[in-house]
Amino acid sequence: MPGKSYFALGLLIAWIVGAGCQPVRTKSTLDRLYELDPSGKVFVAGKLMTSPPATVAILPFGSEIGEGRIEGSRFLFNSLTGSGESSPGILPEKLRAAFWGQFAQLEFDLVKRSRMDRILKEEGLDSWEKLRSSPPQRLGELLGAEALVFGLVTHFDYYYGLLYSQLAVGLVVEMLDSKTGEVLWRVQDARRDHTVRIAFDPVGLLVGLFQAGFALRPINMMRAMDEISRELVGTLPPVPNK
Repeated sequence: MPGKSYFALGLLIAWIVGAGCQPVRTKSTLDRLYELDPSGKVFVAGKLMTSPPATVAILPFGSEIGEGRIEGSRFLFNSLTGSGESSPGILPEKLRAAFWGQFAQLEFDLVKRSRMDRILKEEGLDSWEKLRSSPPQRLGELLGAEALVFGLVTHFDYYYGLLYSQLAVGLVVEMLDSKTGEVLWRVQDARRDHTVRIAFDPVGLLVGLFQAGFALRPINMMRAMDEISRELVGTLPPVPNK
């Protein structure tokens, strides 16, 4: 009996390791439980699976978080943005760029970002609020896109408490049919990275404090942006061959 138990345990560990080595775009339930990172909400219209758009425009992202919440640590914020000045518009654009990089791997033709931004600026559509209030038909005609992607930053937080730290990046992304305004795809999720250390002596305490603080490096924020973008894009169904 003990031999069978060890064999079963070995198979379980091998399965977990093997599953972790496979390239995936979204986290499994086991990953989310282990990382205390619950899954978000996803909606996919049947139309997107049967007749997906050929050309997609990823519009400038918006943000519902204020400067004070972003700049809990001014040093970290400035390091992340590469700027000594605070600007709430920098983070949505960085998340848009991260999302763009993941979305570009799919079988869609993307409207060139520089061309899109130039057209929107010429038309006076220079804010997320103006874009959301504009008819999808007008935006589709201006940009030559069959579908429009809107993004809104919902989380960009970092917490630090001695031996614990957390990074959280969240997005709501929505794809609309530019001709009908129909929602083709909508997903909302947040990526949370937790760092917890346990100390039993003064040396362990010092090491734990350093590791928890070190987890708040700007590079980890950039990685969290890439990860949330990859996971959201991973909820899109495969594009059928035409």
